[in-house]
This record gives sequence, C-alpha cells and structure tokens, in this order.
Amino acid sequence: MKFPALRSGGSRSRRNTIERDDLPGMAAVAAIGAVVAALAGCHPTGNVVGDALCTGGLAAFTIWLAATASWWALTLAGLAAVGLGAGALVPTVCGLAGAACALWLGDRRTSAPAIRCASAALTMQALLRLDFHLFFGASALLAGGVMVFLIGVGLQRRRRRSRVRIIRYTLIGLAVAIVGVVVFGASAAGTRTDLQAGYNGLLDGLSQLRNGDARAAAATLHETAARLHSAEGGLDSVWTQPARLVPVAAQHQQALSALVGQAARSAEAAADALDVVDFDALTAQGGVIDVEAVAALAEPLDRLQEAVGGLQAAMHAQDSPWLVAPLADRLHTYQHRADDAARQARTIHTAAAVGPQMLGDDAPRRYLIGFASPAEARATVGVMGNYAVITIDHGVIARTDFGRINDLTDELAAQRFTLRAADEFHAHYGDFGAGGDDNSPASAAFISNVTMTPDMPSLGPLFAQLWVAAGHQAVDGVIILDPTALAGLLEATGPVTVPGLDQPLSSATVVQFLLLDQYALDTPDRRDLLEAVANATLDAVLGGSLPSPQHLAKDLGPAAANGHLLMWSATPAEQALLEQIGIDGALPALDGRDGFAVVTNNASANKIDSFLERAVSYRATADESTGAVTATMTVALTNDAPSTGYPSYVIESEFLDMPAGTNRTLLTVYSPLDQLGATLDGKPIGMSRSEELGWNTYTVKLDLPPESTRTLVIEFAGYIQPGPYELVVRPQPTAHEDHVTIEVDGDADVNFVGTISRRTVVDDRGPTALR
Repeated sequence: MKFPALRSGGSRSRRNTIERDDLPGMAAVAAIGAVVAALAGCHPTGNVVGDALCTGGLAAFTIWLAATASWWALTLAGLAAVGLGAGALVPTVCGLAGAACALWLGDRRTSAPAIRCASAALTMQALLRLDFHLFFGASALLAGGVMVFLIGVGLQRRRRRSRVRIIRYTLIGLAVAIVGVVVFGASAAGTRTDLQAGYNGLLDGLSQLRNGDARAAAATLHETAARLHSAEGGLDSVWTQPARLVPVAAQHQQALSALVGQAARSAEAAADALDVVDFDALTAQGGVIDVEAVAALAEPLDRLQEAVGGLQAAMHAQDSPWLVAPLADRLHTYQHRADDAARQARTIHTAAAVGPQMLGDDAPRRYLIGFASPAEARATVGVMGNYAVITIDHGVIARTDFGRINDLTDELAAQRFTLRAADEFHAHYGDFGAGGDDNSPASAAFISNVTMTPDMPSLGPLFAQLWVAAGHQAVDGVIILDPTALAGLLEATGPVTVPGLDQPLSSATVVQFLLLDQYALDTPDRRDLLEAVANATLDAVLGGSLPSPQHLAKDLGPAAANGHLLMWSATPAEQALLEQIGIDGALPALDGRDGFAVVTNNASANKIDSFLERAVSYRATADESTGAVTATMTVALTNDAPSTGYPSYVIESEFLDMPAGTNRTLLTVYSPLDQLGATLDGKPIGMSRSEELGWNTYTVKLDLPPESTRTLVIEFAGYIQPGPYELVVRPQPTAHEDHVTIEVDGDADVNFVGTISRRTVVDDRGPTALR
C-alpha cells in the first residue's frame, strides 16, 4: 500500500475536524462499541449491572475521544492489541481491523471522525478480550495503558474549550464515585461493632459445634445471627449501592454484604436446628442405646448440614483477589472454620442417618473385635492376642463371644480354607500365610500376620473371612484396638479393677502396664491377665454409663485419629461413614503426590518392640514443572532392649535361635518412587520390591542387637504429578512415636521436624491431617 499524500502536499492541520454532521455517526459507533464491549466478559465490579456500565462506559468514552486521535496513534493501539493478544483469534482479528482502518485514514488524509471511532471500537474489543496471565491484573493493566494512550492523544487534539469541558465532567464523575466509596466506607464503619461481634460469635459458635456442645453453639449462633442481620442492613442500605458501580470498591461491598447476609441466615438456621438437637440424650446406659433417639436427629441434623454448607459455599464464593489483605485474611479464617464445621455437620448427619442400622434397628449386627499390641509390631498396630464379638440388637449391646487368638489358630489349623483378596495382596503376603491366590490354601498362622498390611479396608474383610473359616457365624464388621484405645475407653468409664492386680487400671496407667510393666510380673498367668484387662474394659463399657457422644469423642478421638482404634464395615454406606470419621485406617491414596510410610513387622515372635525407637529423615528435591523427584530416606532403628531382666517371651524367641535382646524385624518402606540403591550401616544392601495399593514397597529383614542402632539409607528417584509439591505420610502406630525430619527443596520449600501421629499431607504450608 502506498501513501503518497503522507510524503507530499500542503500543510497539515494540527487537529482532526469534527463537524455537527459527524456527531450522529460518532454516537452510533460509540453506542454499538459500548454494547459489544459490555458483552466482552470483563468483570471490573463483579456484578452484572456494574460490569456492563463500567465496561460499556469506558469503551464509549474511549471511542468518543478517539474521534480526534491521529491515524498513527490508532495504528499503534491496534497493533499493540494484536501483540498482547498473543495469537488469540478475536484480539488478533479486531486489532488488525482497527489498525487497517487507521492506515486507511492516514492514506486518505481525511478526518472521518466516525471511521476513527470505528478503529478505536475495534481495538477496544481486542483489548477487552485479552487473556494475559503474567501476573494478577496484567490484562487489565496492559489494556488500560493502551486505552489511556488513546484517550490522551484524542483529548490533546480536541479544542481547548472541549478539553476543559471533558476534563470537568470527568472530574465530576470521579468525585461522584469517590463519594459513593466514602459513603460505603462510613456505612461499613458504622456496622463495625456488629461485624466484630458477629465475626467472633460465628467463630465461637463453629468451635462449640466442632467440640460437640450443641446447646452453647445454638445460643451463640442465635445472638450472632441478630448481630449479623443488623450489620447486613447497614452494608446493604440504599446509600451503599453506588459503590457497586466502582471497581474494587464494588467487590468489597458485595463480598461484605453477601457474606454477612448469608452468614446471618446460616447462623440462624443452624441455631434453629441445634435447638432441637440433644446429644446428651444419646448416652449408653447398661449397654443400651436409644435407637429412636438417634433416628430422630436425622432431620434437624440435615437442616444443620444444609445451613453450614450454605455458609461454606458463601465463604468460597466471595473469595476475590481484589479484596484487601485484612478482609481476605479474615475470609480465609472463616473458610477454614466453615470447611471444618461443614465436614463435621456432614459426618454427624450421616451418623444419625446410618447409625440406627449399625445399632441393629433393622436386623441384629455382629462386630468382631481384635485386641492388638504394638509390643509385637505390625503395620496395623500389632499382633492380636484376644478377640471378642459384640452383638447389637435394636440398640442393646451384648458381648456374645470372647477368647484368645491362639484358640482361633487351632480351629483354623483343623480346616482347609482359602482367602479372597486382590492378586496384589496375595503376591505381597502369600509367603506369610495368605495363599498364592484365591484358590490356594491359606495358613492358620496368617491370623497372626493379617495385621501386617497397613490398610484396614484390606485387613477387615480378611479377618472376617478367617473368623468364618474357623467355624463361626459371619460378622458385619471388624474393630481393631490397642492399649491406647483401651486408655480412651477407660477415660470414659473410669478405672477398672482387674483380678490379680493390686491397683485398678486407669487411662493414665493402662498403656504403660500393657506395653511394659506387665512383663515384669513374675506370674505364669500373664496371658490370662491380658485377657482379664480386655474383659474388665468391655464389662465397664457395656455394663456402666457412657458419657454423651461429644464427650466420648473427646476421650476416643486421639486414639481413633492416630490409628489405635480402627473399624471396617461390610456395608458400603457404613464404611463411607467410617471414612468421614477418620477411623477407616486406609493406606492413603497417593493421587499423584509424593509420599512415604515406614513399617516394621516383628519377625521374632516376642514382645520386644516396646523397646524399639525409630527416626525417619526424608530429604528430597522436586521439580514442580515436570514432577521429577529425587530423594534420600534415612531410617535409624534403635533397640533399647536389654539382654537380661525380662522373661524369654519378651526379649528372646520361642522359634528362633538368636541372642537375648535381639530384635529381628521386617522393615518395609512405602514410596511412589523407584529405589536406586540402599545401604545398611554404610554397606550396600538389597531390598525386595513389591506393590500395594498404588505404592511401591521395599523390604529388608534385619537384626538389631540389644542396645544398638542400625541405619538404613535409601536413594529414590521418579516422577509424580506436576504442580505444587505435596508429601503424604502414613505413620505406624508404635510404642514410641517416630521422630520425623522432612526437607524438600528445588521448586518446593517444605520443612518439618517433629512427630507425625496421623495420616498427614505435608507441603510448604506445613502438615495437614488427611482423612
């Protein structure tokens, strides 16, 4: 294209001329451009009316002033839109079209204000559809810069009288916007007392609900609702509505108004629901629970779940990057509390809905209980020593069987039986008695090894199958508990008197007694004494009065959360409830994350693991763009067992010839990564490899002499899902909690030193409990 007129000819006017006849065309182009701009999908205010007025108004203002912009300014603006559009179809086409119009104007050396407006209108459509993600607000900032350039050039080329008039009206508009923001700020300040009271009351009410104090939560939430309704009236008054048209201020007005309004309604609905909820009426008296009382809670708890869920949704819906830091921080605090409360509301509603069936409302339920101890370590707590069966018929709980695991072993030894499990499980545990596949005979000894898996949903069905194979009636679920869980029960029931002991056992003494002190007793009836402790605890639970559910949850909560009390149900709806509560004991799914679990399984058939201490160090480098991870894990095992001073069944082995005080263990490390190599005490060592539930497993058998430490170091490498780094940790319930050190660098910055007692995800924010 040639531009001879640009290189020769007469003098050029400083300004483009606008005649009266040009005004209708300019107005039409500006109006059309404003309407199309309003449909561009920009959200400067976060509400439909405000977005349309702000976007359309800005477009019309820019297009109108561009009527006097120079052809080269319009060309630069169009080409800038093309460049910023990074190849996107609409910005590219509109930007090129706008630049083409400007070049045509330059070639013809004509004012043509309507055409100049059209060029600006096309460029505006390109700018309003930019999708630039260099940083938050980058698209708006860059598009705004081009618009200011067009406005400035167009304004500068207007006659002085017009410039003064445009600037005056613009300043008046800005003043009106500022007044609207000031009025909104004053209204918000006027509601400060109610907002602060509502904020604190809502946090207090959610905390009381989380702690199970329904009455206190109801009273607090009623008062909170009143204060929040008062604040809502001030924030949503007619005087604050103009702020909805001002970018940034609009987001704050809407967030506060919607959030406070929904919080008030949710608090009121939750309080109304809690008014008719009486958890204290659900206490167990003499092994009897009122099933009808449990069922009656389903309807109000459903309303509570809906109310808290509405609050949770409102919290997340109002989250906006435009909010100032103090408001955003408080909103995030609300979100975390609301998430916890919503999860709890779902759980207790599900418990009320499913609970009657678990309590034998439709048919008697039978649950098999295994009493285990980490003194003889297993991935899931330890080897079971005793069992019990409880039967629940319409809320009446009775112990219908009790005995020793050795008795079940003898019953199984007289049978030929197989176990149904995944092929992967058979491959991993076949050598320990599970059988090579579903059709291969299993071993009676597997009942002592069934807790070798760290996955309760795998363990539960297998223990139930072993029970049936031994000649007993099928059960509906399985419960595994250890001394720490017994301590939680004794916290609820009070101390119990055990025949053969001078002092009652309490929640403060039972763990130490069962893990260690009992072995110092010089009595041949040690096994009967263990049986007596379990019996006495069950008698106290079933024969006395248990506290209300919220107090019972406090007593048993730590044991359940830390893997000392686990349950599996054969009914899917009930199993889902156990997962919500967090006592399902499942080996966590990796879901593309990094992770580790360290498992020691006793291989010497003694009670020496009460003396075992473990320290685990995990140092990794992560590339979040590719998911590549390299890691070094160091596991230090310390055996503090003496070689004398305890009975042979504690520090020696009935089946193996090895020095007293020696701890022989199967050490298994779970990881999603591939093992590159391993050393034990600095010397290379081989580890067997297998798989379990999406994890790679690496196992080595080793002996720990008395009062010694051995150190295993494993090098890993592999790939996880690209993105923010997360580490899943599954701790083993042992006599002594592991000391854990985690350091992850590269693209991630994860540091943790301490103990991890429950299934956890560790990232750059720290550890978060995993359910």
